[in-house]
Amino acid sequence: MRVCLGAIVMLVTLIACSGGNQSKEGSPSPKATNAIAFPLFEGAAVLSARTWSTTVGARPGLADRSVFRQGAGTYVGHDVVAGTQAMMPALETWLGDLSANPPAGYSVAVRGNGIEAVRAHTRDLGIDFVPFESTEDAKRHGVVVMAVDPSTLAEKAGPMLGLVGKFKLMPATLRDPLDAQAKRQLGFSLSEAANPDTPIGAAVAALDQLRDFGGRGIVLIDAVKQ
Repeated sequence: MRVCLGAIVMLVTLIACSGGNQSKEGSPSPKATNAIAFPLFEGAAVLSARTWSTTVGARPGLADRSVFRQGAGTYVGHDVVAGTQAMMPALETWLGDLSANPPAGYSVAVRGNGIEAVRAHTRDLGIDFVPFESTEDAKRHGVVVMAVDPSTLAEKAGPMLGLVGKFKLMPATLRDPLDAQAKRQLGFSLSEAANPDTPIGAAVAALDQLRDFGGRGIVLIDAVKQ
């Protein structure tokens, strides 16, 4: 467990400091609105919205399969960051209610021990999530809904800040084993997590906004394969 948490803290810190520059395209919204047809937590204020396009490989990580479930190819999607003063227990209850009673047209996309193991690790860091899916214009539409506590995330990641620069400078021969270890233990690799066009990457990329906001965050990310 300690090794697992250390690995995920490293990947979260990596994204937070690097800003995740793997996105192929991305444009900030001039006026932040919820561009995803999925409800936010009641009273949450939209802080930012972004449209993106990315190409994924044949084997996306477990945490990414809800949005990239159709395998390799190009996906177009959005991410939305909203702030709320609600505490994490209330947000986790809200996620549980959504999971038990998804919005009309949606169903929970991924269930089972694998995704629950990933959630157990991310909850310890202050991130909880539920993946959903629907059909949009005859195409599969994946949505991940996340609750983020930036204070907990910063507290857990803080001790690892000094390792970020060293990790980024490592040759591929050293980075690859860390990627493989994270994927075995967590269901996603460091490289996958460093991409803001993925669920975990979108959540961590929102850290600065949420710290400035001074509360917790709701992060939505969706995708449709082209």
